[in-house]
Amino acid sequence: MVWFYVLGGFILVLVTLQCLMKIYFGAILNLIMNFIHSNIETVKAKLFDEAISKIKSNKKNDRLEILELGIGTGENFRHFPKGSNVTILDKTDLFLPYLNESIKKNNRNDLNVSKLVVSKAEEMVGIESDSMDLVVHTFILCSVDDYTKVMNQVYRVLKPGGVCIFMEHSIDNENKPRKILQKFIEPLMGDCKFLDMKKVLNSGPYDHLELKKYTVNRSLITFINPVVYGYGSKS
Repeated sequence: MVWFYVLGGFILVLVTLQCLMKIYFGAILNLIMNFIHSNIETVKAKLFDEAISKIKSNKKNDRLEILELGIGTGENFRHFPKGSNVTILDKTDLFLPYLNESIKKNNRNDLNVSKLVVSKAEEMVGIESDSMDLVVHTFILCSVDDYTKVMNQVYRVLKPGGVCIFMEHSIDNENKPRKILQKFIEPLMGDCKFLDMKKVLNSGPYDHLELKKYTVNRSLITFINPVVYGYGSKS
């Protein structure tokens, strides 16, 4: 009988948290992602510097054509090359206010945010093939319906010589307690799932792929470990 009440209480807490996430999803995610990005800033800065140096699709001094998947909180804008043309694709415009706030906060008025495409990443409606020098996605493959289609679309829109930068959280197959925790909290994460991101990204269409792994040491967010990051290129 005791277990019945315990189970009932757990279900009630779970349903309550899910309702709160739906109501305050944008604000909650904004806080979470700001905190996560602040703890990976050093490794992310190095990743962008390295990957951007590998772009071969753009003539010197030309504006880079950049596509970012997921508006998020605009935490990647500070790493975009000066004067870039930026297209943003998201399945919702819910986060647009946070994006505008990020542009002001990071003093990136030099960026030309030329287009906001409201579309699923599996479709990329209105984005031409071979049109982007750089595609960026951070912490979004966990929440798409079909990551294979997304990566194929990224490859399609990249110019030959273009690069895709990615950073994604992963299921931890090497740490059993963490893996159990990840599976326990997954129902609270909305569309977000804990996937084997090394396996996912290795299955992509890129002609050259650089994969690395990073461990966040802040105790409040160690559940996202390991973070799999790197870049893929199109020949």
